[in-house]
Amino acid sequence: MKQNATVTRVLGADLAEVSVVRRSACAHDCENCSGCGAQATSITVRAKCSVPVAPGDVVELYSDNRVLGYAALVYLVPVILFIAGYLCPTDVADAVRYLCAFVGLLLGIVIAVVCDRLVRRSRAVMYQIVRKI
Repeated sequence: MKQNATVTRVLGADLAEVSVVRRSACAHDCENCSGCGAQATSITVRAKCSVPVAPGDVVELYSDNRVLGYAALVYLVPVILFIAGYLCPTDVADAVRYLCAFVGLLLGIVIAVVCDRLVRRSRAVMYQIVRKI
């Protein structure tokens, strides 16, 4: 996945900190839309440099496809466990099924949070600065 980023500081000869604007499906064309009014947010990540960069440079940033797998884990596991919690107990009252669904959702959220923290600590997702723009 490629996206544009701004170098905020250089951490070494082959490592830099960059700021990436997070995009959503709405494309943040707020002046032409009277919808949600959400603001674009940015995240700061570390990236390997294959080209010399300086603070303020706009660069093209590449991340491997594991990012999509982690996103699927974070979003799909809670939903799947919610549905499984609702559908598994078939011979009980609706209140118990709702409780099982809620417990499944909470378990899925806990799993997603734990996986997110493990990925952050291990820095399994690495970004690469491909070129200056």
